[in-house]
Amino acid sequence: MKTKTMIATVLLTAGLGFGAVSITASAASWHKGSPKFTRGIWNDSYKYPKGAMCDGLSISSHLLVMDDNSPHLSNLHYKVVGHHEYRFRGYEFELRRYQTTCKFHWFNKHHVRFYEDNGYGGLEHIDLYKVG
Repeated sequence: MKTKTMIATVLLTAGLGFGAVSITASAASWHKGSPKFTRGIWNDSYKYPKGAMCDGLSISSHLLVMDDNSPHLSNLHYKVVGHHEYRFRGYEFELRRYQTTCKFHWFNKHHVRFYEDNGYGGLEHIDLYKVG
């Protein structure tokens, strides 16, 4: 009788242990488009008059364009990689089969830092300020 009770206890404990395994959702998944607060025009200085030549970045819901067209990404996706840090992924506009990623660090609603691959395995960054 004691062996039946012990076997039942072991089976019940093992059954509860297997049922307690939980599946967590992945927080670092790719989302379509761009976050709403990143959209707009960003320039390398807030002091330039409107229409002046400067380095800038334009982000719409599904397109990211740098003034010199180096990262011109379409079919834009993003994911959160850290506190106020986002990674964008998209297809290069001229060569649609190549995917490129770039990083975006948001400091506040007026100031961001944009990182892009320099072609030598490193990242170059530029501080940008919101226009308007």
